[in-house]
Amino acid sequence: MQISELTLKLILLLIPGSLACIIYERLTIHKQWTSFKFITNAILFGSISYLIAGVLYNICGTDESFKSFWDNLPTKDIPYNVILKSSLISIFVGLASTGIDHYKLINRFGKLIKLTNKYGDENLYSYFLNAEEVDEVYVRDIENKLTYHGFVNSFSETDEIKELVLLDVVVYDYDTSTKLYALDKIYLSKSKENLIIELPYKNIENGTENTEQTKTT
Repeated sequence: MQISELTLKLILLLIPGSLACIIYERLTIHKQWTSFKFITNAILFGSISYLIAGVLYNICGTDESFKSFWDNLPTKDIPYNVILKSSLISIFVGLASTGIDHYKLINRFGKLIKLTNKYGDENLYSYFLNAEEVDEVYVRDIENKLTYHGFVNSFSETDEIKELVLLDVVVYDYDTSTKLYALDKIYLSKSKENLIIELPYKNIENGTENTEQTKTT
């Protein structure tokens, strides 16, 4: 199958946006994108990358190709030099977008001006475990009458189950809180309604730390 020059140009023009999209998609927590959403975001990220690259190189006065880039966009001419330099800029666009998403800058600004109470795009499970203060946790397995105490290593979620990996784990009997055994690491996979996670309440008194089990999600 032969590819026309215009189709080839379109594919190459999407490289900067696709590169930024891949970085953003790999580093942020969100539901899997559809092909349409990926292409839409690639066009958005690509446009931003071309605009930033054009401004930077025009200010520096080192590249004249950006001045004619938008005028020649409908033609079949392929601006390899512009695509390459915009691809380099797109790496920083992807990283910057990841930072904006991770630190919830848009949501924080919206809350600051009292436009929204939304905390972000990810589900509450990921939002809870991503919080800086969430490290040491208690996990209740009511079905098997067990309680796991450990430190969060990694986690994920699908439509059916929640997955969690804990380090330095101590397993207790759920009813009596009797210590049963200890593990270096454990992988837990539970349905959404059967996983209860609690944060220990840390109360500092006389230089010692007292821990109580509170804050359940």
